[in-house]
Amino acid sequence: MSFSLSSLNPQQRDAVVTHRGPVLILAGAGTGKTRTLTCRIAHMLQKGIAPGQVLAVTFTNKAAKEMSQRVTEMIPKAPRGENGEKPERPTLCTFHSLCVRILRQHIELLGYKRNFVIYDEGDQLAAMKKILSGISAKGEKTDASAVLSVLSKFKNSGPNSANFADPSVRALAEHVAKKYESALHACNAVDFDDLILLTLRLFREHPSALAACRERWPYVMVDEYQDTNGSQFALVQHLTAESRNLCVVGDDDQSIYGWRGAEIANILDLEKHYPEVKVIKLEQNYRSTNVILKAANAVIKNNPRRRGKNLWSDKPAGDRIVLTCFETDEKEAETVADDIEYDRIAKRIGWGQQAVLFRTNLQSRPIETALRKKRIRYHLIGGQSFFDRREIKDFFAFLKTFVNPHDDIGLLRIANIPARGLSDVTMERLLTASSERKASVFTVMKHTDVLESFQTRTRDAITSFGTWVEKTRQPLLGEEPISLGNWASAWLEEIGFFEELRRMDKDLETAEGRVRNIKEILGDLDGPRPEGENPKSKSTPPANTPRARVSLDDILKTPGPATPPPPVVYVPRYKGRPMDRLDDYLAAVTLNAEREEDKESQGDEVTLITMHAAKGLEFPHVHIVGVEDGLLPHSRSKVEGTLDEERRLFYVGITRAQETLRISHCTARRRYGQLLPCHPSQFLGELPEDCVQHAEEGESAVVETGKGDDFFAAMRAALEE
Repeated sequence: MSFSLSSLNPQQRDAVVTHRGPVLILAGAGTGKTRTLTCRIAHMLQKGIAPGQVLAVTFTNKAAKEMSQRVTEMIPKAPRGENGEKPERPTLCTFHSLCVRILRQHIELLGYKRNFVIYDEGDQLAAMKKILSGISAKGEKTDASAVLSVLSKFKNSGPNSANFADPSVRALAEHVAKKYESALHACNAVDFDDLILLTLRLFREHPSALAACRERWPYVMVDEYQDTNGSQFALVQHLTAESRNLCVVGDDDQSIYGWRGAEIANILDLEKHYPEVKVIKLEQNYRSTNVILKAANAVIKNNPRRRGKNLWSDKPAGDRIVLTCFETDEKEAETVADDIEYDRIAKRIGWGQQAVLFRTNLQSRPIETALRKKRIRYHLIGGQSFFDRREIKDFFAFLKTFVNPHDDIGLLRIANIPARGLSDVTMERLLTASSERKASVFTVMKHTDVLESFQTRTRDAITSFGTWVEKTRQPLLGEEPISLGNWASAWLEEIGFFEELRRMDKDLETAEGRVRNIKEILGDLDGPRPEGENPKSKSTPPANTPRARVSLDDILKTPGPATPPPPVVYVPRYKGRPMDRLDDYLAAVTLNAEREEDKESQGDEVTLITMHAAKGLEFPHVHIVGVEDGLLPHSRSKVEGTLDEERRLFYVGITRAQETLRISHCTARRRYGQLLPCHPSQFLGELPEDCVQHAEEGESAVVETGKGDDFFAAMRAALEE
């Protein structure tokens, strides 16, 4: 083993060696909870517990991967079995991936096929917009995102929740939920809420499946327990009700996700469900200076309902927190940029050691502008990946369907885009038929007995769609080189895809942005254009190349089923079978999208990040900007009664800092082009005076006595570079 119990502090050691019964590890910020958890797993295996019996669940793939790597380093590599099978490993995963594992084995018991697809936020919005367009009154505009948020709470908290006490509200939620579930089921799809809810349903309705899971994982650990919602709590209870071997790790002071369903009561009231629980507090901090910890402790103590703990460190006191008030957010941003550049030149602190934290993403704009002016590299964490956009996923679903029409996932996604008479009910019936016949949906679309079960209009729509797919993919099946971009442009125009994008988005600018995104992809389908080639020129095919040339105008003018195949413009530089080239392109895009998901800040860059996203991270030097009433605490907190959670968010921001912390607020902030007055946050008054150094706007950096020589030496070195 690569760790020793003697390397742990007494509280960590107690947590590591306690294997049986319920255990609550209260791990304050920076107290080494991940090390404690991984050491506990390694120690369990060392004491003879079979690796396959250990389940550790967390919230992010990154955390699960990090935990897996650490455990691998701590335990010796087991040999393969007699038949070459891989040795058992502990199951270290997220809640959602755990449920995917369970459902891939048992979901057929619930009426789904095992190759179900998981809808992300973009997919959910598209499905909900479609539902709302069918049930909303003419001219009525309903925010699909807001409806999904309410629906998520309804699904997770249940119809008896206080939020749905009004019978009319509950009835409406049930109606929308039923239509939404039907829409997803028709595509053999589930969303992230469904992954856990369907697993709970599986456990309730099929006890044998629950028994199999309990037998497989008699030891369960949960990281970041303060972030669990009611459904996740129920899932954990189901798994551990008999063994009672549950170990949860968390910190109620860092519970900041109530807005997305996290229930702090899960960690505060654990004794109600596990009266015999052993509580172990980790309070020794290995991250921050004592000045930073003293400030954090003082702020969080103002929350009335919490499990008491007091962070401390054996590090020196450290520099005081610099608190500055600025006239405007532009001046605040300029000073942050100046401070970062001063630190780089005078103190040899690289950009990569600096982070700017804020409450909302909108606050990043002036910071980004100031950093760009100073030519300071930065990395803004967050934002939607290009490949996660709804229109991009729809387009790639079309491409995947043309490559392989028997791929149910792609076909179900685009069957009714744009609307062509293939409703959710129709697709749900086709999916059921495909499951019964052990065949793809595309195959059963051609089965006479299946088609006869539909009304004439629906039968014609199914047949027409199948014919269109086969016709459109024909150019891909030949040997003749073609332009994939021209081919795709033709069928996109043929089905009115761009018009559909414009119709679905009420905001014209957003809709045109979606159209531009698709056109950007069209330019990539054929790869980079050779240097010097005129993109508007059309090459003529060799004389011995027999082919009929059909213009795009001809296609658009020809109505109904008689529409000819899409145009295929011959260009000599396109080499290789079209299908092979498209298949290679899709494979490359998939790999690039995966790399994009895993991409983190590269090189020497300042990190710009919201306080929510910064949880779990640490930075040597931190700037918290915009600590003003209305931002932190957010204006909604007074209405929703979530002031305690806003204070916890500030606490999380403070405890990200390792060495230095600067906090700032403004007397005016620009909103919608106007400077509006601002007031300092009440949280600033909770910082101990002896931990704070007040700085005036524009005040020169103070160089402490005895550090002057070091300062000028650093300046000379920077100039010599």
